[in-house]
Amino acid sequence: MTTLAALEKGYEFPPASFDLSEEWVDAYVASVEDEAMAALGGGFVPLMAIAALAIRALLEHSSLPPGTLHAGQELAFAAPVRRGEALTVAARIASRGERAGWVLMGVELRVARDGLAVMTGRATLSFPVAEGAAV
Repeated sequence: MTTLAALEKGYEFPPASFDLSEEWVDAYVASVEDEAMAALGGGFVPLMAIAALAIRALLEHSSLPPGTLHAGQELAFAAPVRRGEALTVAARIASRGERAGWVLMGVELRVARDGLAVMTGRATLSFPVAEGAAV
C-alpha cells in the first residue's frame, strides 16, 4: 500500500465499489447516534455515511502519512440513496502544494450509482513533507 505523500497532482485512484448493506447502515446510524435518521425510516442512507464509505474506499488504497490533518471538506449530494444500493467512488488529486515543510493536498471525489453522481466533493488534507523529500 502506498501513502498519500507519494502521490502527485493528477493521480487518479482506482475506482472502488461498495454496498450499503442494511447491517452496515444500522451500525453507522447507531455509532453516530443519529436518532433523526432512525426515526425517518424509509430505507434511506444518511448522507454522511456515503461520504464515510467513499473515504474509507480511498484509504484502502493509500494510507495517510503520519501527522495528517483534515483541513476541510466540501460535499454536495445530488440524489438520495437507499439501503442495499451499490455505489462506486472515483477520486483524483486535484491539487498539491508544498510550503514551509507542509503539503496541502486537495482530493476530488465523485460517488455514483449506475454512472450518475449521487455525491461530489473535495477534501483538503495537510501533512508534513517526508524527511529527505525535495520541497
